[in-house]
Amino acid sequence: MPSPGVPSVTNITLGWLLRLRWLGVAAQITAVVISGVVLSLDLPWWPLLAVIGVTALSNLLLQRYADTAWKRGEGTLTTVIAADVLLLTAMIYLTGGASNPFTSFYLVLVALAGMSLSGRGLAAIVALATAAYFFVYYNGLPLRGPGGIGEIGCPGYSLHLQGMAVAFFLTALCVAYFVRRMLHSLQSRDAALAAAEARAARADQFSALAALAAGVAHELGSPLGTIAVTAREMELALERKADAGLLEDATLIREQVERCRSILDRLDHRSTSGVGDGVEPCTVASLLAGMKTALPASMIPRVITRDLADGPAFQLPRHPIIQALVVLVQNACESDESGQPVELEVATAEGQLLFTVMDRGSGMTTAAAKHAGEPFFTTKPPRKGMGLGLFLVRTLARQLQGELQHLPRDGGGTCAVLQVPVIPSSS
Repeated sequence: MPSPGVPSVTNITLGWLLRLRWLGVAAQITAVVISGVVLSLDLPWWPLLAVIGVTALSNLLLQRYADTAWKRGEGTLTTVIAADVLLLTAMIYLTGGASNPFTSFYLVLVALAGMSLSGRGLAAIVALATAAYFFVYYNGLPLRGPGGIGEIGCPGYSLHLQGMAVAFFLTALCVAYFVRRMLHSLQSRDAALAAAEARAARADQFSALAALAAGVAHELGSPLGTIAVTAREMELALERKADAGLLEDATLIREQVERCRSILDRLDHRSTSGVGDGVEPCTVASLLAGMKTALPASMIPRVITRDLADGPAFQLPRHPIIQALVVLVQNACESDESGQPVELEVATAEGQLLFTVMDRGSGMTTAAAKHAGEPFFTTKPPRKGMGLGLFLVRTLARQLQGELQHLPRDGGGTCAVLQVPVIPSSS
């Protein structure tokens, strides 16, 4: 079964069959006019126009009820191709039978069936087309016209041979065009299917990491709570002893434990909610302020921010965006141990909000830039990172229909660009 949003082979074939049938209606009208008016052949006008009318009416009905027809799958497609074989048989029966050079168009319908039907359906169409050919061979109404047209060896027989050449060319053209277009449509379908499978794989990865985060939050919650209580008791005891140095250390331990518990709470919330935070009105200034609050204190002096977004409020998931900025800025700071400034520039362009984090580190190799954002891929030394930060940022970008890129920076370093579509807030 195709993934949602990916058309089935039957749907693609029905779409092209509708176009081919309209082309057939136009070609039939043209052929009838040329044969009856230009070549002055004796044609059964009303029966021919009736067959063309049935073809056009059935096509209108197919277009009108296309959604319902497509849901019935191969059965509808087989029925339509079989009906076309019968309609073509009626046209050929009325215009010379097997001597009509356009009997080669049976092969177009057989090629169509071969591209889109199962073995059973294809066998049915081949049998029907063969039976139809033998029917018109023995029962077709002969054509009559100037020069004895319709009789082998007549002076006008060369016209029949010319018609066979034209019919061969048109048959080859129809088969080549249809097969080529079908191949292109199927390639596009395969690409869409591959993209859907990739999205499903990323969703599975995220679900696995979410389960891991929930488990980590649960397992670490209890020991961190114990450490926090113990640190608080140490603070109270050291206050009584007036030991300022150790009291400061105990306070720092408690504050860092509380920070760890806050991070775990957020991880647990993300993993259990599944869809993350909803959008809310927020400004770039509030995002930058929240990012600085969440950054380690040692990194804050290195960060230079520039707000080029003209200060409007946007509808965004505030906390996930802040966490993404924290990850990008931390990575930038850690990539350059010389202590040079890290720049964070925010701008808007064509309905997109661009967060660009620029550092002066050693930069990323082509391979690293290609794999950045994959789970557990990291260029950091052992025990310095697990490669999950960029994965979560890239996942957030894709959930918001945005993009995360890593580009080389002129003069050395890396530019990490987080691009997300935004809706201006009405509040």
